[in-house]
Amino acid sequence: MTKHDKPQEFFKIFNQFPEGVCILSPEYTVIFWNRSLEHWTGIVSEQIVGTDIRDRFPHFNQAKYQQRLQPIFAGGPPTIFSSQLHTSIIPCQLPDGRWRVQQTTATAIQMSNQSDFYALLVIEDVTDLTYRMQMYRLMRDQAWEEIRERKRIEAALRESQHFVQKITDAAPYILYIYDWQKWQILYINQQIEIRLGYSVAEAQALEDRDFLALIHPEDVVQVEQHRERLANATEGEILEWEFRFKNRSGDWRWLHCREVIFQKNEGGKIQQILGTIEDISERQAALWERKQATEAIRRQIEQQRLMSVVVQHIRRSLDLQEVLTTAVTEIRTFLQADRVAICALNLLSDDRLVMSTGEVKVESVNPEWRSILRTQLTCSHWDACDFSYVLQREILRDAIAIADLSTAPLSPSFKQLLASWQVQALMEVPIFQGDRLWGLLMVHQCGSKREWQPLEIELIRQLADQLAIAIQQAELYERLQQANQELQRLAISDSLTQLANRRRFDQYFTEQWHRLTREQQPLSLILCDIDCFKIYNDTYGHVKGDWCLQQVAVAIAAGAKRPADLVARYGGEEFAIVLPNTSLAGAIQVATEIQTHIQQLHIPHVKSPVSDYITLSLGVASIIPQQSLQAMSLIQQADQALYEAKDRGRDRICSFGNRETFPTLS
Repeated sequence: MTKHDKPQEFFKIFNQFPEGVCILSPEYTVIFWNRSLEHWTGIVSEQIVGTDIRDRFPHFNQAKYQQRLQPIFAGGPPTIFSSQLHTSIIPCQLPDGRWRVQQTTATAIQMSNQSDFYALLVIEDVTDLTYRMQMYRLMRDQAWEEIRERKRIEAALRESQHFVQKITDAAPYILYIYDWQKWQILYINQQIEIRLGYSVAEAQALEDRDFLALIHPEDVVQVEQHRERLANATEGEILEWEFRFKNRSGDWRWLHCREVIFQKNEGGKIQQILGTIEDISERQAALWERKQATEAIRRQIEQQRLMSVVVQHIRRSLDLQEVLTTAVTEIRTFLQADRVAICALNLLSDDRLVMSTGEVKVESVNPEWRSILRTQLTCSHWDACDFSYVLQREILRDAIAIADLSTAPLSPSFKQLLASWQVQALMEVPIFQGDRLWGLLMVHQCGSKREWQPLEIELIRQLADQLAIAIQQAELYERLQQANQELQRLAISDSLTQLANRRRFDQYFTEQWHRLTREQQPLSLILCDIDCFKIYNDTYGHVKGDWCLQQVAVAIAAGAKRPADLVARYGGEEFAIVLPNTSLAGAIQVATEIQTHIQQLHIPHVKSPVSDYITLSLGVASIIPQQSLQAMSLIQQADQALYEAKDRGRDRICSFGNRETFPTLS
């Protein structure tokens, strides 16, 4: 097995990822190359693993890549090569000839028993999302250009319509003159019959109350307003208004009316009004459709913005709570819903049905309505009917959209639960992790019933897929963190005794030496050795010897009680205890307590020349570290004290520079 096989085996889980995954050493050697990258690039793992990636992709030599990767190799925080600044970190083409647009996250990882950091590159293919965004922007720009062009045309038309002449060639329109004083039509052209179906005689016979009866009830108020404007109009001023009028077939038609004072009497009062009427029903319908289209485009743009916000949070944050909180807040704002929440489920299967328990993990709610955050859901919230209608649809990956809960085929118990939440309409979409139902994305309307639109349902589906990615990413990161912590623990602990190993001792001892040099506080060290341990091994065997070491390790650790005290296995049967901020007297007290714990073990050692039981010899030294001294000096003093304890017959405590010893009566 080569040095690259173990990483291949350890990281083979990345072969299941749809994203490209590559691991680089600080020398830019490819340590791992997953199947997605093989598929994208056509380069199989065996061809590239163990080679310098710069040989195939020379752009890694560029400063913009090296400057961002070097902190990763130093163990720095993750960094993102965004698709906007770096179109692709591993250039590769799609079958249709387009280049893949990539979003890459680089994370520092550490291999087991190695101090070097490696760069984990997770490469997401965002080609389709990028091209869709470009297409949506183009559609939006075209729509706005059409609207601006239409406004320019209408403005030009209004400027060109100089309605200052008393009679114009208005043949395409209904042209009329009516008596302002008598409210009677004096003249109207044949267009009244063509446009609205009424004969000239019928129109001239209309009285004011008949005219008002044919106007749409919502537009009647405009009649009085228009007449007030006419009464105050100046000579030549054209007044316009639009209203709905019932034609002879009973259909409502949109009319655009232009009127001007045609004649005044000798007293200067209005006598006659000249007007034209244009049927603008088709135009109004087109404007309504255009308004709907514009609103749809606006909603699509806002939807893409929402998707972008959520996706960006997913890509730049590994904090699942933050991502989920952002998602529910943005969704509620976009949909103008009363409550959006995410419920994590725990499905338990038996021979009869799937039972569910869950908890509402995050929520965004209008202050007018009650919060359901951290609500615990149990199997009692769903009975068999609820299961068939609700849970089964989630398991089938289908969305639920209920416009009116009062008429929905739900059981009384489930309706009671929703009523306690003040819900009148709801939409729910399942969140899956592979084939596992992880939870539900819930949208509630509390103030009224609501018809959920197809685009809204599709948006929630897409967001649920993105949240599934965030959950998977967070769980993967958590597993990596746990693996790193375990690797770090293994790297600094002794596998037999579970105490700190020699490496951790050296590191911690140096740290405390430097700290106490600054603070000018004492640092004490105890070195202890199991007396005649070789004889013990020869007598009882190595398995029993390992057991003895474990028992002694527990006894020694029990004597060092403070969090800052460190107990380490220093050698084969030799142990070290680092005691920061401890005087010599305090260290001797700790050593005495350790001796007491060893005595209480009563581990037989029949061939020991010292005692019938296992005993310890301990050397104690203490010093206030100085910049002029080396840390090794304290270790040497403790070692000399240990040597003296052994020389004086073992099973005792000796301190450096003090001829007094502290034997133990075994």
